Amino acid sequence: MLSISDIKEKQMILLNNLEGGYHLCISQGNIIIKNKDSDETLTKITRHKAMALMIIGYCTLTNVLIEFCQKYGIALILLNSRLRPILFVSSFGEANYLLRQKQYAIGDNQALNFAKHFIEQKANNSITLLKGIRKKDDELRQIIETLADYQRQIGQTKRLDELMGIEGNIAKSYFKHHFGQLKHASWQGRKPRLKIDPVNVVLDMGYTLLFNYIEVNLRLFGFDVYKGMLHQLWYKRKSLVCDLVEPFRCIVDKQVLTSFNLGQFKTEHFNQIKMQYQLKPEHQRTYNAILMQAIIAHKVPIFVYIRDFYRAYMKYADKDMVFDELVLMLPNFDIQANGEDV
Repeated sequence: MLSISDIKEKQMILLNNLEGGYHLCISQGNIIIKNKDSDETLTKITRHKAMALMIIGYCTLTNVLIEFCQKYGIALILLNSRLRPILFVSSFGEANYLLRQKQYAIGDNQALNFAKHFIEQKANNSITLLKGIRKKDDELRQIIETLADYQRQIGQTKRLDELMGIEGNIAKSYFKHHFGQLKHASWQGRKPRLKIDPVNVVLDMGYTLLFNYIEVNLRLFGFDVYKGMLHQLWYKRKSLVCDLVEPFRCIVDKQVLTSFNLGQFKTEHFNQIKMQYQLKPEHQRTYNAILMQAIIAHKVPIFVYIRDFYRAYMKYADKDMVFDELVLMLPNFDIQANGEDV
């Protein structure tokens, strides 16, 4: 399983091979990435520094590479063009039984505290994006204050349904004003999976990409992705992934707004069939690439967040703490630290 030195010193190698332009090989105990056409060596990573090799796109693997990764404890992860994991091999992740024991032994109070943290992070980034709007009217200023009040209430909640109610109120006001900035498309409210308008379709696409990417990072540390804290156990639902997606939804929200306003995403790119909008096949690759690049641009803060969450979970999951104590030990993700105003 992962040690502290692994987490601090080793690297996660992310190779975007959607265009098929790279060639992987092993030489003298190093992972070599070469240009497929010129055979030029682009980078060399020693086995002692590699924690995971994550490849986006389709590629050919040899048993030499697979055996090398297994022998030296390097996680090997293959993702398709939508960042869905199609292969995950990790000896240290699979062996981390202590983490999974803690997941199933966590008390209700501590689980609720972790759930509060996820929603507080989501609320904080929602407020940050609204504060980034340059032209604020009195209504928007009042909404920001209201959302800040909701955020302060999170730590005082005693039940999960109360927490979900606060989250719903925050999301409703946030979506209305964030996507109220759309210049070339209309906003009818957030309706997951109903495909009532192009914006909702693209949000579903972006959240799916984000979900898959978060899953890979969680599995890297050995988490049981089905055991959540905010989202409860449900057959085949990866509840912990649903939990950890919440702080990072703002990445997709920001990119979708930007791309529609810049004309990268357009209503004309969609067909309407039986009251549902569907993205035309010829545009799917472009849309996925734009959304994926927005997520990959935050690969370091996402990895660091989940790494620090892992550390805190291993140390405090079996404790009984008040929220104000636990939150000081948990990681933070700030969308503003990795982007500019809308």
